[in-house]
Amino acid sequence: MLNDWELVALSRMLAGILRHFPEKFGVRLDDHGWANLYDIVKGIKRRHRRFGWLKIKHIEAIVLTDDKGRYQLDLENRRIRATYGHSIKVDLSDLPTEGIPETLYYPTTEEELEFIQEMGLKPGDRKWVHLSKNYEDAYIAGRHRVDDPIVLEIDAHAAVEAGYPIYVASPKVFISNEIPPEFITVAEKREVEVPEEELKKIEEEKIRREKKLQREQERMRRYGSTED
Repeated sequence: MLNDWELVALSRMLAGILRHFPEKFGVRLDDHGWANLYDIVKGIKRRHRRFGWLKIKHIEAIVLTDDKGRYQLDLENRRIRATYGHSIKVDLSDLPTEGIPETLYYPTTEEELEFIQEMGLKPGDRKWVHLSKNYEDAYIAGRHRVDDPIVLEIDAHAAVEAGYPIYVASPKVFISNEIPPEFITVAEKREVEVPEEELKKIEEEKIRREKKLQREQERMRRYGSTED
């Protein structure tokens, strides 16, 4: 139905609309992050005319083939939302709370570890704390930031019992408003084999970050030269 380029382009736009910048596509999210499917299709077609053929069925196909389980579809009401990864504020407290594993995991860096051990896990750029189902997934998620992440172990059941809810965002991702330090320990280090496809994504992200940094440095140099 969709070729590889179309699938990647549409997937990135859908993630951007539902997680970061709905207003760029003229889409409105409700308090729980839901967006109207018709509005998304119209917004993409209006902003990118090469997708003039786009229909709701194409968005549904992206969701149904998404191996990370990032989205939730409500076909009866013709709406969709992302269940994690937001940089904008949405209320996801209506996600399920049953079936939380006893232990969850979180990747961090040497620089951040001391702060976390003192203050616990709190949302940063993303508006929720994101936890992984297993050590391997957390390590791979951390590799997108640093070459050798530290993986933390979260006593999820104890945190929930103490009044810190954890929600099921996908089969492998769980979210919370915060996790206090008393429920966090450094996991014993394990060897993790990162899939080749994931290594490629990590390298592509590294290149994008470097290019972004170069652009920012160039702007600063130009700005500095005008101040002189």
